Amino acid sequence: MKAMTHSLSIFGKNIFDLNYQDLELFFQTEQEEKLNLEFKSYVNQGPYKEKENLIKKSVCALLNSEGGIIIWGAPIETKDTNGNTKASGNLTPFDSGLDKDKLINTLSDSIIPMPIGIKVNFLNDGNGKFVIIIEVEKSVERPHQYDNRYYVRLDGQTRVAPHYLIKALIKSQDFPVIRGHIKLKNIQISGNDIFLTFRYLLFNTSQFNNEKNAFIRIVVHPGDIYINQALMSNPYDKDFPLISHGRPIMSSFIIKLNTSQIQNKIDIIFQFGGEKSPSKVSTYKYDIMKNFVSGDVKDENIYLIEKRENSLPSDVSSNTDDDNINQLLDL
Repeated sequence: MKAMTHSLSIFGKNIFDLNYQDLELFFQTEQEEKLNLEFKSYVNQGPYKEKENLIKKSVCALLNSEGGIIIWGAPIETKDTNGNTKASGNLTPFDSGLDKDKLINTLSDSIIPMPIGIKVNFLNDGNGKFVIIIEVEKSVERPHQYDNRYYVRLDGQTRVAPHYLIKALIKSQDFPVIRGHIKLKNIQISGNDIFLTFRYLLFNTSQFNNEKNAFIRIVVHPGDIYINQALMSNPYDKDFPLISHGRPIMSSFIIKLNTSQIQNKIDIIFQFGGEKSPSKVSTYKYDIMKNFVSGDVKDENIYLIEKRENSLPSDVSSNTDDDNINQLLDL
């Protein structure tokens, strides 16, 4: 039995069975970039070569990661308040002046070592312009570099690879990709106390790579952390022996505050990682007094004023390690 390709997983079709109308239908609803899906709209400003170079970076990143699909000629991208890239609506077809074989050769000649397993399909809009679909398989010859730099896909973005990842790629080690999220689920009041129930989730997005010895750390300010009606330490730490794809870790905790504390903004730091995956941080800031209503929370965005999820510690801010240590100590 053949493994499912990225095109089959995303579109339900082999890349060479796709047509222009399939892409139009795909973008009738808003789509979000993922670890294995990247959008590149084509706008007329700027030279073609610069756009092609961006594609080369993206191909290099997918080769060094889990592989995936690039849609060149996607609708113009937007970013939501959390920095996630999304696209919907009209495609942006163009004439590259290349055919399929020439584009593959251009991509292959620019990336070292020369990659294999790149598939390309030109989808004609009927007026001589095209949207180009590029499917990249995870490379067994990693790491690859383009323009003397190594690129990877991290949490839906193409980035220059951090040093630890380059070392791991050279040693042919795979890192599970762990995502961590927190969501406000319920608000209750009892006398002078406010109880905020949150759910946390750890999800392993790597289909064939389990993570061992995973951990979480939750830091809140102000307030106390309760789990199963028991007061916990703040920070709260917990370990998990294994996280497999399709078996996420999910549980709840409660932040207890008094009525004077609820006047303040509530900060939550959710740190997580494991034996092979790098430590990441998700940070949240809530203003419960913006629209205080007790009961189940159907839309936490009413209270959420800042959210940044699944960031490497170095991406959270330009602070030095000493600055970050002091910031945690001051909570």
